[in-house]
Amino acid sequence: MVPEDGFSIGKYTLRWPTLAEALDLTNEEMMELTSDSLLAAIDTTALIPTDSVIQQDTFVAKDSVPKKPQPIIPEVNVVNTDSRAYMAAFYAALDSASTQPVRVVHYGDSQIEEDRITNVLRERWQKQYGGGGVGLLPLHQTIPTRTIRQWLSINGAVQTAQQGPKRYLVYGLRSMRLADSDDYGVMGQVAVMDSTLVAGSEDIVMNIEPIDKKRKPHNYFNRVRVLTSLPDSLLVLPDSTTHYQLHLQGKKNVYGVSLETPTGVIVDNIPMRGCSGTIFTKIDSTQLSDFYRETNTRLIILQFGGNMIPQTENPSTISGYVRSTLRQQIRYIRACAPQASILFIGPSDMSTRIDGEMSTYQLLPYMDKLLKKMAEEEQIAYWSMYDAMGGKNSMVHWVEVGLAGSDYVHFTRSGANKVGRMLHEWIDGYK
Repeated sequence: MVPEDGFSIGKYTLRWPTLAEALDLTNEEMMELTSDSLLAAIDTTALIPTDSVIQQDTFVAKDSVPKKPQPIIPEVNVVNTDSRAYMAAFYAALDSASTQPVRVVHYGDSQIEEDRITNVLRERWQKQYGGGGVGLLPLHQTIPTRTIRQWLSINGAVQTAQQGPKRYLVYGLRSMRLADSDDYGVMGQVAVMDSTLVAGSEDIVMNIEPIDKKRKPHNYFNRVRVLTSLPDSLLVLPDSTTHYQLHLQGKKNVYGVSLETPTGVIVDNIPMRGCSGTIFTKIDSTQLSDFYRETNTRLIILQFGGNMIPQTENPSTISGYVRSTLRQQIRYIRACAPQASILFIGPSDMSTRIDGEMSTYQLLPYMDKLLKKMAEEEQIAYWSMYDAMGGKNSMVHWVEVGLAGSDYVHFTRSGANKVGRMLHEWIDGYK
């Protein structure tokens, strides 16, 4: 009695398994069963109330149920070139990392939360080329990371994620946007120290310590860069340190705090949960340009696209997103950082339930090809995480071996480490 493709409720589809799926039978086995033997295999008394009446004429033949039309996915002609050639500026900068800092800014969606993937790149590059510190951190870290422990205190009281200075984000909920302003800073967020805080709270303490005591380069830093609505402050420490307290007083905007060294590679992790990478044109270009120039940013990594897949059924929507919206963002970033290489990382394989089985989202391979084609046209590097994982339905295998979670979207920590190693090997393999 239920249509084969289920019921559509807005953008969602509610579907019941077929009887063959419920009994774990193939279609051939189902055909071999007679009506009598099928009824005998089921305890029908548990399914039908004693006072009910079965109407034999109400069943609808399977072939008479209209099927949901499948979208026609256009062909995408992709040029198979080695896009790492477009990172020449970054490769050249690495050769001088012993005498000056080389900054890498990694923007992404929830796949890079907790410093996942980014931490592998940072640790490997700092071992290869020197450098220390974890780079940029928000004033108030609401999502814990795997590399550093950070908390905010006011008048000695530790602040929860909902306390402390008011935070505004260029992504996420509209209620967290600034009113008629693009004053978000390079991290796409700002903490406002103003009169809305509790009395005496103009003295805010940002506390920092490493997660572990191992002698990893990212645990040690001797420069603290404070990004505020005043000219940026660069605090020079006498020696390398792992623990730090930053006391802030006054009523100004704080865009972030960077832990770094004067030379070597500095790698920033900037996760934007729920973001599709369409927000950079909403950030003041002067703030972006000044930061990228003053910190010698030589590689900007953009890792987006996954948030568009589950909510999109029309290929034209994906096409417009890639060919128009993302292209505009890339050109904006290039204008703000002409000295930097740009690397775009496409979405991982992701699975949804199709006909009772977990399978790759239908439009994901199409997006991956469009992204690769757009990157070639814009002359930026492109890394297909989808291909690196193994292509179609690879997420199912990653879940089975513990490299991805039960949502068939996000990696486990071991899975994120594997992706980070594959990405580093791909970048490093060209030089």
